[in-house]
Amino acid sequence: MNTGECLDRGMNLTKVEEYEGALKVFKALPEFTEHSEATSYYALCLAIVEGKFKEATSLCLAAVKREFYNPEIYLNLGTIYMLNGQKTLAIRVLRKGLHIDSSHREIKKKVLEMGVRQKPPFSFLSRKNFANKYLGRVVRGRQQGRGAARKIA
Repeated sequence: MNTGECLDRGMNLTKVEEYEGALKVFKALPEFTEHSEATSYYALCLAIVEGKFKEATSLCLAAVKREFYNPEIYLNLGTIYMLNGQKTLAIRVLRKGLHIDSSHREIKKKVLEMGVRQKPPFSFLSRKNFANKYLGRVVRGRQQGRGAARKIA
């Protein structure tokens, strides 16, 4: 197998969630670091299999700098942020990926899974403020066809 085939194999194994096998392929091929997308897939495997979130994040950020136009890298970086409990950063990164390719299925799916919050009615008040909580429930209730909010807490 040549380098390109090995890279494709590693990326495909990652896509089908065979992270340990993909990690072995990438580690056997040190040239993967020359390819930004492959680097992001390696970083994802590294985060999932070995739990090295710091290293994975820095590898993905470097890949984004080299190929800022590739939505796959944003998807992998967003996934790493989510796995590390950094939902706000994950949402930001995934939205950047959607700006590049608004029809990217996997990014859309990931954003829906995360359940992105709507903006509060009064952005200058905290989310916990009574006015934001009450008005948010009223608006959400109307959007769902239920009328006014039932519980206020």
